[in-house]
Amino acid sequence: MPLPRGEEDLLVGLASAVAPYLADALVVVGVLVMTVGVYGAIRMPDPYTKLHSMSKVVFLGVVSLCVSSIVTGDPAIIYRAILIAAFLLVTTPISTLVIARAAFLRGEKMQMPDAATSPGAGSRGERSERERYWGERPHADVR
Repeated sequence: MPLPRGEEDLLVGLASAVAPYLADALVVVGVLVMTVGVYGAIRMPDPYTKLHSMSKVVFLGVVSLCVSSIVTGDPAIIYRAILIAAFLLVTTPISTLVIARAAFLRGEKMQMPDAATSPGAGSRGERSERERYWGERPHADVR
């Protein structure tokens, strides 16, 4: 059942009154999330944990800013914001993988006390989950 004409105008007026506050809140959330990411980049000890904190934060912070710009209602800005968010959704995991692989091939070690420096190898010489399941140890030349 459609709303009477006066009530529809009330809902539209309420939504347009709340939209700027929602956009401001999303901008504040995006800036706070990105600030936490900068702190993680400074605080974390090795490239792998720095990448973990920065890749998550860049995506969440920028997408929050893009969603806040959708409130403008301008179709050109909305399309650009959606395009930026989609581009980040595709490129952030790929760039994180490439940077982590380059750090691994360079010989960067994880600085955490119980970190496994290669896939499937525990720091205390114990068998990995793969070794327990398949009953084999990975070869030294396999990466």
